[in-house]
Formats: sequence, C-alpha cells, structure tokens
Amino acid sequence: MLHLICLTALLSTQAATAPQPPCAFVPSGELAARIALVHHRFAEVAEPTFTDKFILADVELDPAYPRRFSEFSGDISGRYIGAMAMLPPDDPKAAENLDRIVNKVLEFQRPDGRFGNNKLNFTAAEVGPDQMALFWGNGRLLVGLLEYNSVKPSDRVLEASRKLGNFLLRVFDDCAKPEVIERLRGKAANGFICFTQFNEGLELLTRATGDTKYRDVAKKMLDLLEPPGDQHTHGYLTTLRGHMMIYESTQDKAMLDAVVARYREIIDMGAVKTNGGVLEFFKKDYHRDEGCSEADFVRLSLQLWRATGNPEYLNRAEHCLYNSLFAGQFATGDFGHHDYDDHGYVPVVGPGRAWWCCTMHGLRALRDVLDNVVTQDQTDVITKNDSNVRLNLFLEGRWKGKDMTLRLERVNASDSSTSPALHVVFEKAPPASSDGAAHYFLFTRQTEWMAGIKTQERRDGKDVGGGTCKAAPCKPGEKLFPGDWTTVGQVGMGSTEWKEGDSIDIQPVYALRLMDRDGKFYFPADFVTDKSKEAAIFYGPWLMGIDASASPMFHGEPMDNTLLLPEDKALSRQVAFGNTGTPLLCGPHIIMSYMHGGFSDLGKVSLGPLSEQSAHEPATLSFWHKIKQAN
Repeated sequence: MLHLICLTALLSTQAATAPQPPCAFVPSGELAARIALVHHRFAEVAEPTFTDKFILADVELDPAYPRRFSEFSGDISGRYIGAMAMLPPDDPKAAENLDRIVNKVLEFQRPDGRFGNNKLNFTAAEVGPDQMALFWGNGRLLVGLLEYNSVKPSDRVLEASRKLGNFLLRVFDDCAKPEVIERLRGKAANGFICFTQFNEGLELLTRATGDTKYRDVAKKMLDLLEPPGDQHTHGYLTTLRGHMMIYESTQDKAMLDAVVARYREIIDMGAVKTNGGVLEFFKKDYHRDEGCSEADFVRLSLQLWRATGNPEYLNRAEHCLYNSLFAGQFATGDFGHHDYDDHGYVPVVGPGRAWWCCTMHGLRALRDVLDNVVTQDQTDVITKNDSNVRLNLFLEGRWKGKDMTLRLERVNASDSSTSPALHVVFEKAPPASSDGAAHYFLFTRQTEWMAGIKTQERRDGKDVGGGTCKAAPCKPGEKLFPGDWTTVGQVGMGSTEWKEGDSIDIQPVYALRLMDRDGKFYFPADFVTDKSKEAAIFYGPWLMGIDASASPMFHGEPMDNTLLLPEDKALSRQVAFGNTGTPLLCGPHIIMSYMHGGFSDLGKVSLGPLSEQSAHEPATLSFWHKIKQAN
C-alpha cells in the first residue's frame, strides 16, 4: 500500500507540470493523486514488476518466460503504450523508456502484419477462441501504437500500424461469416467482441493515414455485434466507443442513433448498477465488476454527452467515475475486479488487481476525464458563442483556454458541515473587450445531486457579487437525470473586465438523496418513516457506504442493522469533510446512530464515499442499508 504521506509528495510533483501530449486541464487533488498512484505502481511496485520483458511478453512469446494472458498478443503492451503516451508520468526518463518499448514491440511484428502466434489460420472453418484472443490483443496494440504516434509521429510506427490494419482487412470476410459468430457465442472474453473491438483502431488508422478503407470496414462492426446477453461488457462497450469515434469523424447521425439505442438498451435491462458502473458480464446473477468496463462506461458516456449535449450522459459518467471507477482502484494503484453481495462490496481471497488490463485501461480513461472537466468548444444554444467556458466536473486542477488560464482548487468552509467551494482563480485573464460587451460567459453545471449553488465573485480583492442559484434535483419517485448550466460570471464587461488574481467561488449545496431497489430517488422527508426501509444513501455525487476497516462492529453477526436518520438540521451537524492534504480521504463523512440486530445499545457508525477504499486493502463495504427515523 502506498502510504498517504508518500502519495501527497507524489501528488505535489505530479501537478507541477502539464502532462504530454498537451492537455488543456492539468489535474490536482484527488484526480492527480489517482494518476500518480498508477504511475507509482508501474515504477515502484513489484510482483509483477513492469520490466520491458514483462510488458513485451505478449508479443515476444518466449516459452522460457510465460506470463498470464500472453495469448492475447499485444494486450498489455498496447494498453501500456497508449496509457503512457496519453498520460505520462512527470519523469524526464519516461519518454525515453516509452520510445524503447515501442521500438522493441515493432521487432516482433510478423510478415503478414499480425503480432503473436503466426501458426493460427484465419479461414472461416478454423476461426475460434484462439484467433479471437489474438484479435483482441492486436486491436489493443493498434490503438496503443496510434495513440503513441499522435504524440510522437513516427513513420516506422505508422507503417507497422498500416500493416496490422491490412492484415485485419484481408481476413475480415472470413471472420465475419455467420457460422463464425455462432461458433463463438458464449465464449466470454474469447467471444466475437474480440473482433468487433477492432473498429477503434481502424478508425484511428484512418485518421492517421487519411485512407478511408479502414473506416469502411470499421463501420461494419456494430452491425455484427450481438445484443448484450451474457457477453463480456468490456468488449461490448469498447465496440460502442469505436463506433462513436467514427461518428465523431463523419457526423453520420445514423451511427450516433445506433449507439444511443444500444446505450439505452443497457440502461433499460438494468446492467448499470447502484454505483453507476457495470459488471464484468451482462449476466443478472453475476457478482464481479471489471475496471476496464467501468473505464469504458465513463468514456462512452462522455462521448455521448459531447455528441448530444444531453446532461444524462454527463451525469452517468460522473456517477460511474466517483462511485465505481475510483472505488475500483486498489491501494497498489491497480484498477481491477471487486466482488459484490446484496449489500455492497465483499472481500475475496486473491482480489483481482488486474495488472493485465484494468490498471492501464483505468489510467487511459482518466485522460478522457481531464479533457472534459472544463470545455470551451461547445456552441451555446442561447448566445451562439463557441468561446463560452463551461465547468462540467467539479475537480481540481489548472485549465488553459484560448486566451485565459483558470486554477480550480477546493476550499473547505470554516463550518465543517458546509460543502466545500471550488475556488476558481484567473491566473491569466482574457484581454479587455473593445466594445464594452461581454465576450465570454462562465457557466457552471447544476445537476440532480445539488440542492443549489452558491457563488461569490471577487475583483481586485473585494467581494463584488454572488448569489444562490437553485438546482433541479430529481423529484421524489422519478428516475431522471436532469441537468443544466447556470451563468456564474461574465468575462469582459467594459470597465469591469476580469484581471489576473480575480476569482469566483462556486459552492455546490449537496443534496441527501435515498435510492430504492427500483433505482428511484427520494428526499428523506418523502421516504423515511418510523418503519425501516432499505435504501442506498447519496450525498452530493457520492454513494455513501460503511467500511469495515473503519467500523468493524457494524458488520458483525447477525448483520441485521438499521440506520437512524435524523432530521435535516441535525444531520447537517453530523457531516464533515476530510482534509485536502489526503486526497483519497477528503470526501464527506456522515456520523449516524444505528440499531444492531444483535444487541439493544445504540452504536455509532461513519458513512463515507465508496472511493475511499482505495486508501487501504479491500474490506467489507456496504451501501444498501435499512433506514428509519431517529427518535
């Protein structure tokens, strides 16, 4: 486990310089800490150690050096290359190390363009699970190589990528035959999704080369994808992400509509769980998640939000990020698998710290998060201005726009029960307008987990304005994800232009909401009575749980406990936020009394964000509880 003091030191270094390739948003706070934790895992954590030999084992195929999943040739090596290219560590040797690994990978490409087992045949009569494993790894490697090429253009890398793409095009017709699809039905991670996920790499190849023949084949993949059923969610969602990438390039609305329909099918079938994520397989009786799938769901939801402007997708991305992807990161830095029962997370023997896929894929997803925290490339439907700045996710960091730089940092209120504010400082202010009219508007998102937003503007060190904007939380009983943006500041107002050092404090007022087993949200006054009912508790964006590492007696036999929920005013006095100096433990905590099923004396328990389990080894963590009114 990485000690939090060590993590704080890593965090201060990580936030000091911008990642490459240039990203408009450089994180600090919890997001930077989680990125730093993965880089620490690659550089410092042994067993297994990410040596060149270890990374390259799936393309070298050295019988004297066996490694798990090496038949998925290119899976680890490709994911590692892509993640490190898009979110490199703050280490001067990192680029040199990545260049070396890429050059070594290319040495193992086969004459026909593939990587891996050159004895596998790809005729329709012979294609089976072994071929699918090679397809999967080669698809991940193609993506990794092209992401590297987007950062550091290389004729050698591009030519190798083209050769790999051409290999797929040559075998496509045989592999896409109905008898092959039927033969691979029910083969889980070796199923046909290993073939369809190639659309992501083929689209990137078209973008890199300008040759649309790769995109033409990539377009066919979604029609070959079977309904969710019992398929591997990671491969299924990756195929949808690839199809969205094609839409982003072509703006073909039919392609967008196809993904929207598939996404809605996933929601309607109940595949998205209480914590906002999906399990490893589309099976109702399955009890394990997968970090790759959580990463995919965050990324796909962000793609759909950017394409449609529908706030539901942004809300779902945020919900999964906070309560599933973050919660799925281990103290080692790895992302991976966690098991569930009817109450929440349960510890297992040999937890799945998935160094073979999720660790890299989880890191790669965080780049997509960075790119969406603050945006300045969406035309506002009211002002028709594509320069307006939108704060979409309430995360800390530094954002550089067209002609301004903003620093976003969390500021705890003096009253510990009051939600923290996001302190937005103009480190670089835009130039003054010549006509005295506002040429930028600063919008902040308001959404269902807020009871409102308070703002305070400061110019030249003086408070000059602010107010309270009411949000639009879910109405009692509705399963909705409404959302909107509200103007919190205008940039360039004649003689009152923003200057360097001016700031705005944006303080979301967190709503306490209860979810029932049908996924409906309620406010406590509309749900809690003197009779116990089962619910999951949400405070702001966080799903709140009880962690056995902090409250060991709560989960003691007979585990038939009831939380006593006080009235709103009393509850507000029982909420406190952690210190920002410990980024993985800085969320809200609510102290409640509870009745234990085994004795009469009342106990005390602390509820905190599910994501805080990243600070320690896995333990029982319940988030479904019986609740009743406190006397």
